[in-house]
Amino acid sequence: MSRLKLLMVWALCTLASPILSIAMLCQAAFGSTDRALSMAVAQDECGNALFGGTRGETISTRTGNALIQGKRWAKIAAPCIDFLMMQKGHCLANATLPH
Repeated sequence: MSRLKLLMVWALCTLASPILSIAMLCQAAFGSTDRALSMAVAQDECGNALFGGTRGETISTRTGNALIQGKRWAKIAAPCIDFLMMQKGHCLANATLPH
């Protein structure tokens, strides 16, 4: 994709972001929890892309896979993510590599 097209996509995402945040809040509070979760996963995948992750992969999955591979950063990040998600072993449960 050309840089110009990417800049156009960026502009559309920038315009849509506040609307999507409000929509997710409304879905979580009053609407479909499944839809709110899907929106949260999409934002998670965006955050993973920011740090160089694979397209379509969440931060938890990437961290769980890195934990299985013995990467030092994952040994620090996984307990933090598990705590935030209020689920012990969350990252490992979302890993796609064989344990």
